[in-house]
Amino acid sequence: MLLILLSSVALSFNGLIFRQLAEATAWQVLFYRSGALALAVSCLFLARHGGRWRVELRRSRRSALIAGPLIGVAGVCFLQSLSLTTVANTMFTLSSVPFFAALLAWIILGERVAKATWIAIVTAMAGIALMLFDGFASGLLMGNMLALMTAILFAAFVVALRHGRHVDMLPSVVFGALIATAIGGVMSGGLDISRREILICLAWGALLSGFAHSIYTFASRHVPAAEITLLSLVEMIASPFWVWLVMDETPTGYTLIGGAVVAAAIGGWVVSGNRRSSAKQSL
Repeated sequence: MLLILLSSVALSFNGLIFRQLAEATAWQVLFYRSGALALAVSCLFLARHGGRWRVELRRSRRSALIAGPLIGVAGVCFLQSLSLTTVANTMFTLSSVPFFAALLAWIILGERVAKATWIAIVTAMAGIALMLFDGFASGLLMGNMLALMTAILFAAFVVALRHGRHVDMLPSVVFGALIATAIGGVMSGGLDISRREILICLAWGALLSGFAHSIYTFASRHVPAAEITLLSLVEMIASPFWVWLVMDETPTGYTLIGGAVVAAAIGGWVVSGNRRSSAKQSL
């Protein structure tokens, strides 16, 4: 759970980094960032398994072929959403991930969802509804819908990670990143951007995203899907804050209220979980 929290904090800087890129289009960013992510995670996979990497790749091949396209297309929708709406609207809409993850994990994996988790998910969804309403009213429908598509795809990816938890799922991240790189390259219409922005994209993909996705993939073996995505809401809350703090991209009133509701849902769920743990220990 601590690794997932750490990953979420790292990924919360995605929106801020994207806003630093004034020249590159979302498709160009997708190409360079995803390419660097694929290379970094491939190196990690090789370093981790050494001479056994072919064996481990064969073991994870089937799961990676399912999970890879999900995270790859999710990355495409995510960056396009950031280019069409505010960071706050994108990230808070992504807070619907736990609802879809819990539903899919229950249907596909048979993972039981605790009552406290369901309450937290429903509460968080109420906050999301406020921000979706705000997006519809402000004419940012396409950006919000792409964010919602990202949420559904990412939830499916988390469930796929849980389904393949008996093998190393890093190849799924590599496969997804390669898919996103190919899409970005085809759709960009040209990859000529400044050296500064290329370096930012490469560092973003190789260091920040590579680190965050690697520990997230490892931690998914040990935490149920609904709880993984609920902890990931830290990213959705922190990301608009960084952009507001540095770039002065001020969230609307509905967005702030919705974010507060989501934060309350996470806080209540964490407190409830600690109480249950303490009760078990006392017994």
